[in-house]
Amino acid sequence: MRFLKDVQDTGMGTWYFEIDNNGTACRQIVVNEDGSCITSNRKHDSDHFMLAEHPLDPEEPYYTEISQAAFEELWMEQLQAGMEDWYRTQRLFPVGARVEGFIEAFFPQGTLINLLEPRAVGLTDTSVLKAGVPAEWLYPRYRVIAEVSGYDEVNQWVLLAHAELLGSQLDESELGK
Repeated sequence: MRFLKDVQDTGMGTWYFEIDNNGTACRQIVVNEDGSCITSNRKHDSDHFMLAEHPLDPEEPYYTEISQAAFEELWMEQLQAGMEDWYRTQRLFPVGARVEGFIEAFFPQGTLINLLEPRAVGLTDTSVLKAGVPAEWLYPRYRVIAEVSGYDEVNQWVLLAHAELLGSQLDESELGK
């Protein structure tokens, strides 16, 4: 893994990335000029789940390589800020529980599932999820049922096994909007 920093244009903040050997971003942090942060592990009100969609070339002149320790320090600050929500999520979704949610996004780690509770995000294996289902079901808001198999403490995600797509989308009214 490599860790990059990119100071954007005025008003765009500073961007930090963890990338693999292919340049694929695995985690991302944006520190805005007002001090607020957006991290790839949490849905942001206006920016959804923010993670670079295309491989990054660390040799581009606008990237500065930083240490893993520097990245992890920023990441841990954000995890600590959400620790109360994380503990609540773990209590609501114990290992072995059957859960329902809907597809939010596709990440290199797998498919992110909205677990219908504030700040509760699940992660399931995309290849298992898409096995034997029509391709048109593999889109945001399609319903998923799964079993809680553990927790990803680095991203504060609920790990989901035995995930199945139900073939229907969640209606906007069910989202409390």
